[in-house]
Amino acid sequence: MKLFSIVVLLLTAALLSGAELRIADAIPGGDAPVRQLALREAFAGRQQIQYQHEKAPEAFAGLAEGKYDLVVAELPDRPEKFPGNCRIYAVDSLVFYVNVTNTLEGAKSAQLRDIFTQQQPNWQDYSFLSTGIQRYGVKAGKPGAARMAHFLPRSSVLAEEVKKFGSTAEVLAMTGANPDAIGFGVYASSAPVQVRLLAVDGVEPNMKTVAEATYPLAVKRAVFSSADPSAETRRFLKEMDKADFRDFILNAELLPVEK
Repeated sequence: MKLFSIVVLLLTAALLSGAELRIADAIPGGDAPVRQLALREAFAGRQQIQYQHEKAPEAFAGLAEGKYDLVVAELPDRPEKFPGNCRIYAVDSLVFYVNVTNTLEGAKSAQLRDIFTQQQPNWQDYSFLSTGIQRYGVKAGKPGAARMAHFLPRSSVLAEEVKKFGSTAEVLAMTGANPDAIGFGVYASSAPVQVRLLAVDGVEPNMKTVAEATYPLAVKRAVFSSADPSAETRRFLKEMDKADFRDFILNAELLPVEK
């Protein structure tokens, strides 16, 4: 919450003139690309923007009541009868990687939750290996961490023995170097040959299944507006069509979705 308070203060400090664009971010952990675009537009003096974090029900209620102009949310959080506009711009994902020597090709969600929450799991319970499982993941606040926290059962946390790194690339390097390893992070289309992407609940993560969110641990992100958006809203949405915004998406380790 401190981060979002700072963002709101920075944005309001940069206000110059004109109608205000009010954005509610309902992404768990916050959305980096839209926030970066809002910061850029505000500091450049092109738009007057208020940006704050909200839970999805409050954000959509605020949009319906005219309190917000845009809501950033995951597609499943959209109300069943949403009367406004929806634009999907990216896909977030949680992917599990194993060493290429591992015989395990896939796992059920419940098994993966057990592996990452048990104190000393062993591969013999899941594959033909008989060694202890070495577990890697990304640190809190890094791409993939929020989805992992959402994936775990309520009141469950990662086991203390899970080693955490600053990026999925580091998780891939460590997993590729250790035949006993399993790691979690975001989808990497160019994973090294030393690792394999693990199928989850019978679906393998690849460019198609992740982009279409048919892979069960992929979720689409979208911006929502009213059926008759303001000029300020339309102006901001046009900025989302540009290459700079696509770069923001890639830097956040999300998969861009073309309009």
